[in-house]
Amino acid sequence: MKAFWSYAKSDNKKPHKLTKLREAFSVILDETTGSVNNILIDEIDLQWGMQWKQNIEELIQSCDAMISILTPSYFNSRMCIYEFKHAIEHGVKVYPLYFREAKHGLRSSFTEYGNEENIALNKASLKIKDIHYRDFRKYKNKDVYCEEVQDCLDRLANEIA
Repeated sequence: MKAFWSYAKSDNKKPHKLTKLREAFSVILDETTGSVNNILIDEIDLQWGMQWKQNIEELIQSCDAMISILTPSYFNSRMCIYEFKHAIEHGVKVYPLYFREAKHGLRSSFTEYGNEENIALNKASLKIKDIHYRDFRKYKNKDVYCEEVQDCLDRLANEIA
């Protein structure tokens, strides 16, 4: 199985909570399926100097699932919303993980005046609230190996598997 890990880079500064979370989830997904799975991220699985947008589209389309880490930065990232939009349009199952409170709601609000792409991204972001998200907000500051976090990741892995 291949899953794409979609997150805002600004949310993964030291101490790299999202990297640790992805690594812990990868172990649990492997244990749940009984085989080695690939959790893909753009900064590792895309090569520099290539057709970046085309490659990210192909990477997402090659996946069985996409895990979207929902934060204010996610909704402020045109790339994150583009990834979400592309996954939905190509039938890739999306599993949102609500990581940090989004004070303005689960939606993007890019300036639309005369910008068709921003209009499309804002419209696509509204679909996130229609997908059952997993509320991870109360676990975001806990160690990824504590029982509550492991249980939450276990439930997500069982859904994906």
